[in-house]
Amino acid sequence: MKKILLIIIFFFTLSLLGNELPELGSSFDSYINASDEKKIKFQILSQVYSSNTVINDPEINDYLFNLGNELIKNGTSEKPEVNFFILNDNSINAFAMLGNVIGVHSGLILAANSESELASVLSHEIAHLTQKHLLRLFDSQAKNSYKSYLALAVAILAARSSPQLSSGAITVASASQVQNLLSYTRSNEQEADRIGLQILHKAGFDTKGAIDFFSTMQKFNNFSDGAAPAFLRTHPITTERISDLQDRLKNYNYIQKQSKIEFYFTKSKLLALTGKYSEIENFFKNEIKMKTYINEYASYYGLVCSLLRLNKISEAREVFNILKKKNVSSPMLIELEANLLLKENNYQDTFELYKKGLNKYPFNRVFILGVSNLILSSNEADKAIKLLKSFLPYYDKDPFFYELLARAYNQNKDFLLEHESLSNLYYYQYDLQNAILHMDLAAKSNSENFYDQSRVEHKLKELKREAELMKN
Repeated sequence: MKKILLIIIFFFTLSLLGNELPELGSSFDSYINASDEKKIKFQILSQVYSSNTVINDPEINDYLFNLGNELIKNGTSEKPEVNFFILNDNSINAFAMLGNVIGVHSGLILAANSESELASVLSHEIAHLTQKHLLRLFDSQAKNSYKSYLALAVAILAARSSPQLSSGAITVASASQVQNLLSYTRSNEQEADRIGLQILHKAGFDTKGAIDFFSTMQKFNNFSDGAAPAFLRTHPITTERISDLQDRLKNYNYIQKQSKIEFYFTKSKLLALTGKYSEIENFFKNEIKMKTYINEYASYYGLVCSLLRLNKISEAREVFNILKKKNVSSPMLIELEANLLLKENNYQDTFELYKKGLNKYPFNRVFILGVSNLILSSNEADKAIKLLKSFLPYYDKDPFFYELLARAYNQNKDFLLEHESLSNLYYYQYDLQNAILHMDLAAKSNSENFYDQSRVEHKLKELKREAELMKN
């Protein structure tokens, strides 16, 4: 099946013609409507959630999501609902896809020296979406060419977990031919640069971050050894683009934007989680010893994360106590201490810490999940259900919440609600097949609760109808 998919992908790719884009307001909406974009989004995110190269850490993902949405909320008149995800790849890259999906390589986050630098890249990618560059690209080529894009976008992520599949793709078509499908024209890039600067400035970030980071990308582009196929590097940085950006910066007043401590903590945690097992501890120790860090607190934070990963609990406690005396305030520090307490088997103090954390940060998703896990470990299912359902209106699309609810209902032997929760879990991980499977099991549980039984039977019909629409 994969071979057939790849043949179809590259057959369509070879048939693409031209690079000039039509003006906004042309007929591209007749080629890709809202239903088509939903299908594309669903297929792409299905691969995102199933890929073992996607970072699945709630704190890291929440940081990127919050930063991206800060830019959308404050920097754009349009308010697209964007799904962000992070690929575990040390090359410096980011890319936007149809369906309002933006992927960011871990190497890009690690390379950024300030939050404004990272925000400048996200602003650029958001601009590609708000300016509908991909839609205009497909309209300029051929009706239904979006189908080849969809297949390719899905195959890119699928190939990440299968080197053989990736190699097979390269033998079918050259990287340059695939590049034609995902790359933007020069005018696209210039427009995204211009609109991206506007977004960055309106959101209160330092527009000079765009120049600083583009220079970083140019410097390291030729030395990147990331695992991503070369055609994912869709934004070549040229001297001409940097000069154009420098001219545009004259139109903006300087904004002194201090990076949030969570930016530095996220970088350190990302490095601690993805760095080489044998090197991560010494890396942070050397940073602290030689004082080569960008942020001292983040180096200590990263060292604790690394020591926890290496299961050096007592040493992690010693380093954390040093960090704690520096009087830094962040929800990420609370979560770090909670993880340390759990490693020390100190469950009561962990519970109390999470309670204090929720008092200070009432809607912190990581704390809600953490304290729910502790409650479930104590076999207090009803208490966990009550807590999770109280926050569910704010996190009704969060698969982590449904996973914990399923565990709680399992403890209560309520199999209808368990399988309904599992169905929701899979649905919000963009896995329709398993969502239908578990909703079917929920419907077959023959609950005595007429309302619950009717609800899951109705949901099952809706899921099957959606699955049929996805096929067309």
